[in-house]
Amino acid sequence: ADIPVTYVGHPLADILPIEPDVAGAREALKLKSTALVVAMLPGSRQSEVQQHAELFIKTAKLIYQEYPNAQFLVPLITRETRQIFELAIFHEQQSLPIQILFGHAHDAMEAADIIIVASGTATLEAALLKKPMVITYRMSNLSWKILKHMRLQPFVGLPNILAGKFVVPELLQNESTPEKLADATAKLLSDTNYIAEIKSEFTKIHHQLKQNTAEKAASAILSYLPQ
Repeated sequence: ADIPVTYVGHPLADILPIEPDVAGAREALKLKSTALVVAMLPGSRQSEVQQHAELFIKTAKLIYQEYPNAQFLVPLITRETRQIFELAIFHEQQSLPIQILFGHAHDAMEAADIIIVASGTATLEAALLKKPMVITYRMSNLSWKILKHMRLQPFVGLPNILAGKFVVPELLQNESTPEKLADATAKLLSDTNYIAEIKSEFTKIHHQLKQNTAEKAASAILSYLPQ
């Protein structure tokens, strides 16, 4: 469209270190160093948590059956979303090592070995923390049909969009089942070469986005202002 643009990167890439402090995050959350830590991020909006709470709890149950040393972290940012998730745990009547956090999403992701995350901005932070992840999303069937018809590229998750390929799996709508999420998680955890490839790809993305964003953005804006 011949509109002049300036690439300034992403401010989060300037804030987050290239190497995450996993030990420090686990210490802050009082987690055992030997635990398999799974961060589960069902989204920030109430509608998202409604869609994903039961799914994530059933997925956690399947993972826990295979990995009895697993510890699940669920950061939620409002009292309402926390109540939705706690009610889902009650309805599922599951006794699982799930720790619900009020906020602390960054700490949970930094401490994690792997992340199960609803597609959104959290996937970018997870990538900048170099974490293997399984991206998922559920919505109403009508919304899904409309958005699926509008999709211009095969990727939904931001890390895959930035890489231009499927670096990490995406399980969306009808593909988003506890069995498939648990299976994808187990496959990631069992493949050290795949995890190394993911971390390498996410490190490249971090360097691409780390552009001293504040200074570049200010410089671009100043060039249009009268001197």
